[in-house]
Amino acid sequence: MKNEEHTFTIPLAGLPFGHTDYQYVINDSFFEDRDYSEVKKGVVNLHLGVEKMETMFILTMNFGGKVVLQCDRCGDDYEQAIEGSAEIYLKYGADKNDEDEDVIIITKNDSDFDLSDLIYEYIILSLPIHRTHDDESLCNQEVLAKLHNYSQIEAVAEEDEENPWKQMMKDLKDKIDK
Repeated sequence: MKNEEHTFTIPLAGLPFGHTDYQYVINDSFFEDRDYSEVKKGVVNLHLGVEKMETMFILTMNFGGKVVLQCDRCGDDYEQAIEGSAEIYLKYGADKNDEDEDVIIITKNDSDFDLSDLIYEYIILSLPIHRTHDDESLCNQEVLAKLHNYSQIEAVAEEDEENPWKQMMKDLKDKIDK
């Protein structure tokens, strides 16, 4: 088993036929290198199995760990546990095939393959849609109190605003009552 902590490139040319395992530790610097990343920090352990065959490579990724995200409810950072797996095929060919997202076409001239973008994509896909603390009591209570006050002020303001439909209904009721 090979341990690669800072590089996410696998050597295609020198890899022996059969199965090879890699272990990666994805840390803060991995996420910091991506200016657009919604993940701020994290430690994710990735196990990569590479099966080399005559015409293709089968990459099997299994990962798990924790990443730091911004809570949708209060805006504070929190730790989110993640895990996931994927199977990706690298096939030799000349044409790019966009029909299957799990198949990547490579050429015989490709001597290595950089996994960093794939790793990032699968980590992002493993994140929950609603990104909040597990319990509302863990949220920033000061922010929640301000949001609650603001929503009550908005509700009162909406009631105070003259609603044309409400006014029309009132006028109609007055005409019927006369």
